[in-house]
Amino acid sequence: MGSDEAKVVAAVDFGTHGTGFAWTVRTPLNDDPRTRRVQFFTRFPGRQLERPKNLTAILVTDGGDTVAWGHEARARWAEALAKGESEGLGYAYAFKAALKSGGSMADLPVTGGFVDRADRGLIRRLVTAYLKEIRELATAEIKRMTYTEREVRWCITVPAIWDDEDKAVLRRLAVDAGFPADPERLLLAIEPEAAALYCHLRMPDAASGPLERARLPLHLDGFRSVVVDCGGGTVDITAYESHGDAGPSIALREIGLATGGWLGSEYVNRAFLDKTLADRFGPGVLKRIERDHPGELLKLSGQWEQAKATVELDRDADSVTHVLDPVRIEVPASLWDLLDEPVRARLTRDAGLPRQIVLSPDEVEGLFDERVDGILDKVEEQLATIGRTCGTDADPETLVLVGGFARSPWLRERMRARFGERHRILVPPDPALAVLEGAVHFAYRPDVFVSRQAKYTYGFETAKPFEEGVDSTMRMYRDDEGDLLCVGRFGVAVRRMDSVRVNDAHPFQIVPVREDQDELDVRLYRSAKADPRYVDEDGCEEIGRLTVDLSGTVGRPLRERPIMLLFYFGAAELRVEVFDPATEETSRVSVDFDRV
Repeated sequence: MGSDEAKVVAAVDFGTHGTGFAWTVRTPLNDDPRTRRVQFFTRFPGRQLERPKNLTAILVTDGGDTVAWGHEARARWAEALAKGESEGLGYAYAFKAALKSGGSMADLPVTGGFVDRADRGLIRRLVTAYLKEIRELATAEIKRMTYTEREVRWCITVPAIWDDEDKAVLRRLAVDAGFPADPERLLLAIEPEAAALYCHLRMPDAASGPLERARLPLHLDGFRSVVVDCGGGTVDITAYESHGDAGPSIALREIGLATGGWLGSEYVNRAFLDKTLADRFGPGVLKRIERDHPGELLKLSGQWEQAKATVELDRDADSVTHVLDPVRIEVPASLWDLLDEPVRARLTRDAGLPRQIVLSPDEVEGLFDERVDGILDKVEEQLATIGRTCGTDADPETLVLVGGFARSPWLRERMRARFGERHRILVPPDPALAVLEGAVHFAYRPDVFVSRQAKYTYGFETAKPFEEGVDSTMRMYRDDEGDLLCVGRFGVAVRRMDSVRVNDAHPFQIVPVREDQDELDVRLYRSAKADPRYVDEDGCEEIGRLTVDLSGTVGRPLRERPIMLLFYFGAAELRVEVFDPATEETSRVSVDFDRV
């Protein structure tokens, strides 16, 4: 089935904290995104949810069977611990964080039982198991509308800061979970791009206030915006410029350069545990609670999760905003009894009541600002990059704040205070759903994005004419025709910060060095430098390999055996094709990323 034959498009927003799915049917009415009807799902196993996002958590046996997933997994894990029945069980939450290459594993994912967060192989199997559950649930719901699985085009969301190998890992795991192997039937959507589509298509045309809920006018030619997608694990910051006429059709090109980091709301939750609770209970007692009473600890975390999303703010005489009231957390009786009497006395004195923890407004602000300060700095970094690459007059008009963390009043206020005088700040009514619904719109029309910025200089190892006095003799090689070559050169396919159109091929010619050579292993490299010379210099790294079949060219003179590699860097995922000028045949070749 080609992508144009899909009758249903379905998106899975695979998040660090929560995961959900939504879909729509391809009909003439839905072809216009302004009238498109998107279906959401909230009836997950074990409970009916208010929002179409279940917890990204899973409980499995040591034999690999899934016991429960989502909120049900967390509840059953806590129950098993309380009853002393956790033997042979493994629990993981927020395990998407482990898929990012070079990512910090210090705090996420949260694991229990036999699951070791450092065991990336096991974590990947858990990702596959979780995606299998969400796919089967979504497929069953879509089949209720009499559509078959082969009539569905799927889309899974990925952070903008993920590299090519991270996306390749997720694609492989999704295919293992039963999603289609055909890349035309399984798309990957960049999360802030999806959110931008949602804000354009689904928000009202007018609004007012310091944090507006107006439509993002992506249909206006030249309109520039920055999307700040604040999720549970990562924060992604991207920027776009619109190209197109007014109406339902829009076209976007990426400007600036995707940035962000491990700045999501889950790290604020970890700070509450690692700092606040360690301070109140003592580090040793906290470790014992984590080991022996994780269910009760989940209750404490749940109270903090709710409190941090609803803190009330106030402005002082200098118009500086502060958290208005202290936050109170009730300590379960079973945990209270574990505390030494001096600790209970101190907590009671501070709170005025027993079994209470009180966080002062300054303390609450401090927990937030450990991550919020980093988010604001990354936004400034993105704006500076746009100014350098597009000109000082290219300052975007609008900053779009989306993602689950965007529900935080403190984050919104800090954004307003830092950027409100220079930019309009737009927040959707439910920023946590912007990526999910936007991904459905992307799957319906993936051609909305016309170009993206190259995050790196990409290329591969090749041989070029040897230059005396420049190249080391250690790199010298003489081919079968007597030409003196320098091996280990970096063959540039596209340079960092180049604007790369989605459907434009970037050709690079390769030629075998032996007449009997019937295949060529090409190593793919990247660098943060614009023009690296050698593949082994500082800042260059090998990220994958591809094998080019040259058997059809054997027998020709070397100079008549050139092969063109066609790199497509502008798509959401790297694509490579091989073109033989002699036969004019083109074939797709897969990149074997080292981490897959």
